[in-house]
Amino acid sequence: MFHKKHIYFSLIFLLIISLILAGVIWHSQNQKLKIIFFNVGQGDAIMISQGQNQILIDGGPSGQKEMEKLGKYIPFWDRKIEIVIATHPDQDHIGGLIDVMKNYKIGKVIDNSAESDSQVYKNYLEIIENKNIERLKGKEGMNIKIKDANLEIIYPGLILDPPAGGPKDTNSDSIVAKLIYGQNSFLFTGDFPLEKESALLIDKFDLISKVLKVSHHGSKNATSQEFLSKVSPFDAIISVGKNNSYGHPAGELLERLRAKKINILRTDEKGDIEYICKNLFSCQMAN
Repeated sequence: MFHKKHIYFSLIFLLIISLILAGVIWHSQNQKLKIIFFNVGQGDAIMISQGQNQILIDGGPSGQKEMEKLGKYIPFWDRKIEIVIATHPDQDHIGGLIDVMKNYKIGKVIDNSAESDSQVYKNYLEIIENKNIERLKGKEGMNIKIKDANLEIIYPGLILDPPAGGPKDTNSDSIVAKLIYGQNSFLFTGDFPLEKESALLIDKFDLISKVLKVSHHGSKNATSQEFLSKVSPFDAIISVGKNNSYGHPAGELLERLRAKKINILRTDEKGDIEYICKNLFSCQMAN
């Protein structure tokens, strides 16, 4: 009887190992590019992934929420995130990154080097130092490859050293980056403010993108009509918390989007918003 039980449990164990290995192989060979705007409440968190490679842009305000999202979209055996980008040091963008850096191996952290007086920012710096994570300053012209896609940082500019905003105005130097995958393009704007948009509204920058991550959760003080004309997106993603105290997204911003017939997608209404790129020509929202 003991011998039969031993064989039975051994077969079950081998079956489980085989299923795990099959999952690892399938995931590593799955080359569809995915861009996921996490619903983390009043904050930003975006993951770009292809195969076993991930870029995480911001981490929302809560480590618990961010870890839940990563657990949903990254298989349990993949414990490395190649690149983490912190667009600026506000809590609703870096709060969740602290737990991410504690629980995952991080290849590099890229931020704009702007400082904050908050305890969250101090914890952010401490975990980077304690885990000896390479930290780079994101600047115009920096390119980050993920398989066949390219993420280019287009702001802050090369001459902003130190950051212009200072600890009381952390949005001013928010990282702006554009992802290009064949004919597909996504523009990520962090909390980039309206008064800085003129720096990008020049011929030097090709801002045209099919999908725009609307700046500052839909604040009225960001994403002007001129900026929208330059980007010319089909979809506008607003990462925002339900019934938030800021009144985001602002009615003025929504009217600007509607006036240009841009499709509005909100995380407080849609939950996670996921795009799957099956090839270089087509990126579609997952059902």
